[in-house]
Amino acid sequence: MLTMHKMSESNTIPAEVVIKIFGELSLPDALHLAAACCRLRQVLVENTPTIYKRLRRNIQCEGYARVLLADQGGLPSDSSSVTIQDLLRLRRNSRMVEKAINVFDRDITPHIRIPTTNIDDKFYGGKPRPLHLTPTERHRFTRSYYQLWSLFLLDRPSRQQRYRSLLLKHLYMVYEMIDLDQLIGDEPPPPTEKRRELLREVDAYLCHIYYQTHGKDYIDFSGQSISMRTQGHAAIWDHCQPDFKQVVCYQWRDPQKKPIKDEDVWEHTTDEE
Repeated sequence: MLTMHKMSESNTIPAEVVIKIFGELSLPDALHLAAACCRLRQVLVENTPTIYKRLRRNIQCEGYARVLLADQGGLPSDSSSVTIQDLLRLRRNSRMVEKAINVFDRDITPHIRIPTTNIDDKFYGGKPRPLHLTPTERHRFTRSYYQLWSLFLLDRPSRQQRYRSLLLKHLYMVYEMIDLDQLIGDEPPPPTEKRRELLREVDAYLCHIYYQTHGKDYIDFSGQSISMRTQGHAAIWDHCQPDFKQVVCYQWRDPQKKPIKDEDVWEHTTDEE
């Protein structure tokens, strides 16, 4: 971070250097830096797409954040161009997700109990399950939150099209996220009929796509895992992933049946990305 002394001399710093400095920061820090003086803001405004190419590495679930931004009226998610207004909206959205995670970590995560120590050994380095979301769990939460928030903004035909673009794994996780005991994004209080409508739609499409994929009736994952309290969010926890994958990929299927490729139903990227 530039010191205030250097800020006062920012006119003497080449723009190329300032651009590199912006690119090493998080999005909030970059916006704070731009607010320090007129020239720094000017550099950001005039070079936003270039700077964003570096900033985006530090935005969790950036692809899903960009889809939400587009659904909010911003530039298309595949556009390489972004504006200051887009950056401000991305920061606001990420803050709302972070607030939702903080509430979740306060109300839900500490109450997860694992009855067998071998689970702790396998997934948590031999230590008790942490009282907060792990990095991979935060990724799953953030991704699902952005996806559900987007659905709130779309009309019914657009939502139906979006459902068809979701992997089966992600449909499960969005379905669980609908039951989140807090408002989603800019959802007006109390939870509205729109949420109930989404619950019905996602449930119906999830049942349909599961049968279409596996030729079997939909398997509800909640409660399928080994005896543990999942607080209604079974698909998010690290220790539930093996059982969750068995359900999504239907790994109890007839061995004579042609196996479903993981990338068709499970994921194209890891939960660390």
